[in-house]
Amino acid sequence: MVSRFDAPEIRRFLEGQGYPVDFDKLAVRPDQLPSTLCYLVVSDRLLMLRRKKEPFSGHWTAPGGKIRPGESPLEAIRREMKEETGLEIIEPRLKAVCSETGDTHYNWLLFIFRAHRYTGELVESDEGELRWLSLDDLEHQRLPDVDRRILRFVLDDAPEPYYFRVVYDEEHNVAELEQAPLASYCV
Repeated sequence: MVSRFDAPEIRRFLEGQGYPVDFDKLAVRPDQLPSTLCYLVVSDRLLMLRRKKEPFSGHWTAPGGKIRPGESPLEAIRREMKEETGLEIIEPRLKAVCSETGDTHYNWLLFIFRAHRYTGELVESDEGELRWLSLDDLEHQRLPDVDRRILRFVLDDAPEPYYFRVVYDEEHNVAELEQAPLASYCV
């Protein structure tokens, strides 16, 4: 039930990470789009994007974007970070796979990365305003409900990635959230 296109590069990426997962268990709807996000954390600050358009227009989220046919999640996040921020991330680490379902613009199979190093200079983004936010101040920022719920897992030092299944309500808040180790979805 892989979203919109067959995803051998995604399967190979996950297998290379040590997670030969059953894709039908990850992608729960055929309209979920494979996508990436990267939380870039440097010196207790997090690079965030205030989105201009849906999903989560007006909220601070991690930069990222759709995985193109033929791309692995790692290739996609490197490309998206370069396009949206001007930065080349160094050693991004897979922290989670998140199956999100809801109305239009809220159906994603997200591969969530975290990185601590980069090269390059920050540039303006057509996607929205970029800003380094203090980790200590995130509770006062306008973050999507889902980010508030999973961010602690993405920022923790657990050696293994997580799997989240999220169902959104009509206001795009989390109506249901399941969390498990990604390894529990291996075949």
